[in-house]
Amino acid sequence: MKTNADFQQGKLFGLILRFSIPAALSLLITAIYNIVDRIFVGNFNGTSALAGLSVCFPLSFMMMAFALTCSAGGASLFSLFAGQGEQEKMDRCFGNALVLVIVSELSLTALLLIFADPLLTVFGVTQTSYSYALAYYRIVALGCLFQGLTQVFCDFVRVSGRPVSGMLVTTVGAVTNLILDALFVACLGWGVVGAAWATVIGQCFSALFGLSLVVQGKVNVRLHRGIFRLEKKLWPRIVSCGFAFWVAQMAMGFIALIYNGQLGKYGGDAAISVYAVVSSIMTFVIMPASGISQGIQPIVGNNFGAGRYRRVMETLVKATIISVAITCLIWLVTMLFPRQILLAFGATEEMLAIGIPGLRTNFCITPVLGFVMLATTFFQSIGKPIPSIVITVLRQIVFLIPLIYLFPLALGTNGVFWAQPVSDFLALAVSLWLVLRENRQLHRREKQVTNS
Repeated sequence: MKTNADFQQGKLFGLILRFSIPAALSLLITAIYNIVDRIFVGNFNGTSALAGLSVCFPLSFMMMAFALTCSAGGASLFSLFAGQGEQEKMDRCFGNALVLVIVSELSLTALLLIFADPLLTVFGVTQTSYSYALAYYRIVALGCLFQGLTQVFCDFVRVSGRPVSGMLVTTVGAVTNLILDALFVACLGWGVVGAAWATVIGQCFSALFGLSLVVQGKVNVRLHRGIFRLEKKLWPRIVSCGFAFWVAQMAMGFIALIYNGQLGKYGGDAAISVYAVVSSIMTFVIMPASGISQGIQPIVGNNFGAGRYRRVMETLVKATIISVAITCLIWLVTMLFPRQILLAFGATEEMLAIGIPGLRTNFCITPVLGFVMLATTFFQSIGKPIPSIVITVLRQIVFLIPLIYLFPLALGTNGVFWAQPVSDFLALAVSLWLVLRENRQLHRREKQVTNS
């Protein structure tokens, strides 16, 4: 198979860029769904409406948590099976991942609609933003299935050696969302309801386009009814390989509501609106790192499956160099122009007073996050989900949550924004230790293969 030869013999820098750039753009385009909504609503409907959308931010993380568990877990195993030349297992991997995402996302939609009010209370909704949040929440919850299908189609097209086609799956929806936001919010004045429908319709278009690619044979899978039967030995492996993504996404959703609660306590709707901007800009800062981590997934998985352990570590090292270099450029823009960024979201003077120091504090060591994200994907790609889960849980829960509560006691509102960089630094230390330990193990295995 030509794709295997590319993964195992092609020049690494070129391969990494070939798969990472479309993956980064795909993730960025996915994030645009929420960011574009916020820009339009913030400029046309005011601070309380923007706070209502910010309160619903955990919802997008919950939707992505279940989608990525199935898509990333399935894609990781798919790449390992491809390196081993196991076509039948590749077929069943795709079929099982697709069934899992349909079941999980439909179940999530039902739960979200049944428990709308209790969840919004947990999300930290304020009295002034409640009506906006509820209107947005109920509509966006209907898009869970389409978001999940989009992610599965995107990931499997990408690991089949077609990264640009995978990117186009999300591009179709993002362009649709942008056009409809301008029509529904700016022209027709539908406010948060218009933003919500623009998001869901965009997700539908992405899912339909992704399905068309599968039908056209753009995924290296032989389609037949048998591959869609859940297998008791396979689907738990898919879930375990993708579980770190579930933890990360659910933790980010949980942390978003903690941020909303703490910022609302110390700074009101203005501080919550600043967090909407911070989380949006964080997307732009980490997207290159996320894209590179997803881009190396099929390269690492394929080579590990083929027993090419030296090339596995070379891929990680070169990806780290690219990730840190690119992330630094975006980080500099964020540090130098926080006022201009906030104004793009319709910031008031009160938001600027909180947001300028908040942005600079939150992103002060962001370039190191690139390696942490690469380390997480690295372990998933070689079929070892436990280290990935450890890194994610420590960074997103054990380190971060206590700091969100402790730092404001001494530093006020800006103390909330100090929690993220300190947590990232601690996670960097853990990631380095785990990767170096794995490197020693792979080096020993490489010697055994050479001597045998």
